Amino acid sequence: MTIRTRLLLILALCACHAGAGAAPCDDDAGAAAAVDDYLVAMQEHRFEDAYDDVTANMTDGKSRGEWAALQKLFYEGGEVNIFGIDVRAPQVPEGAADCSARAMVPNVLKSRDKFNNQGLTEFEVYTVVATDGGWRIDAQQTLFDQAEVDRWFPGEKMPEFRDQY
Repeated sequence: MTIRTRLLLILALCACHAGAGAAPCDDDAGAAAAVDDYLVAMQEHRFEDAYDDVTANMTDGKSRGEWAALQKLFYEGGEVNIFGIDVRAPQVPEGAADCSARAMVPNVLKSRDKFNNQGLTEFEVYTVVATDGGWRIDAQQTLFDQAEVDRWFPGEKMPEFRDQY
């Protein structure tokens, strides 16, 4: 192998590693647990319990009762059924040195509702913040672009939608 070939190989490996996504958090237990607790509570329609895992940003400042009632209306009216939760390791947010105050938590959610009884796989990234009361979800983003999925979920592919027109 020539020196030029070796250099190109090293550069290619570095480029692949740099694009592989964010660095994992050193201590990920609290941030991941907040997302898991929230999603399990939503799955079980325990909306008042789920309220404890989110910030005012996620509830639009609504009270526990008001927010839980809206979630119940959406979930029961839409016949939402979460049947798969796959919380991944929290990652260091872009521009941060660590996860001491904030972490990005990827999740693969599988669900169905009355409008989509075949089910759907959603790639989500939760922004979780450290508060006095522990870790809480501050924002949630559903990914629709394969490049973003590749960043947070290396090796995963967005599902093909059936019967597209």
